[in-house]
Amino acid sequence: MAFKEALQKVLQLEGGLKLHRNPTEEAETYAGIYRKAHPNWKGWEYIDKGETPPFELIEKFYYENYYKYFDVNIDERIKDFLFETAVNLGVRQTVKLAQKVLGLKPDGIIGPHTLSVLRNANVKNFIKDFTIARIAFYTALANRNPKRYAVYLRGWINRTLEALSWVS
Repeated sequence: MAFKEALQKVLQLEGGLKLHRNPTEEAETYAGIYRKAHPNWKGWEYIDKGETPPFELIEKFYYENYYKYFDVNIDERIKDFLFETAVNLGVRQTVKLAQKVLGLKPDGIIGPHTLSVLRNANVKNFIKDFTIARIAFYTALANRNPKRYAVYLRGWINRTLEALSWVS
């Protein structure tokens, strides 16, 4: 699936083009873009005036902050799964998780060795193992800080399984 199609699926998981506030967050989120983490996103100027940001700003945000790191010569299913995961976990944590699954030293950097191993990975096995590792990561996070994260655990698992359904 190409970037624009993958982005549409990610936006569905993020709740669409809506402004909302999550219970444990300090600021609002629009189309999955959290204001506190991304206060300089140009879309906030539109939202603050009561307007809808141009979709091109959303596309640019997701490409520049997440997709471009995986826009390399790897299997499209892996690329899409990593992109979707990065939107939720961040690029560095996503790469570390992928590296652990691949048996590599998890440094969070997509270097030539990581790319080579990723290109040669059995796609079905990688997706299966990455799904399990991702759910384990979320579970450990919720167990470490239940007050803050337990409320999200079911949603994170459901999101992972939904993303798995597109790439399987």
